[in-house]
Amino acid sequence: MSKKISIGQISDFSTGKAKVIQAEGIAIVINRVDDKFYAVENRCPHMGLPLGANKVDGTVITCPFHGSKFDMCTGENLDWVGSVAGIKLPEWSRKLISMGKKPESIKTFRVIKENNQIFIEI
Repeated sequence: MSKKISIGQISDFSTGKAKVIQAEGIAIVINRVDDKFYAVENRCPHMGLPLGANKVDGTVITCPFHGSKFDMCTGENLDWVGSVAGIKLPEWSRKLISMGKKPESIKTFRVIKENNQIFIEI
């Protein structure tokens, strides 16, 4: 059973500037693109490190540690372990750095706008 959690007012979130919030003990990245909101767990499935809010471009969030990219709309993995600390990796080393882990999606959360309030379902 999902739970609806208030995370703030629409005006609390600027377009194009993602934000990390806590809801029910879960760190979540909220991103506003124009009038739409997206929410994903602040955790990269590669090594469990935080995604943060600084590497978001439109609806694509990039892990700052190993460069994995994810679609914030669906959670789908778009690129798996593409860099280390921002330095692009050659193809042969990507498999090594991925430590045998296959590409995984990130968890998404449904965002609900009601009046001027923003909620997510957990």
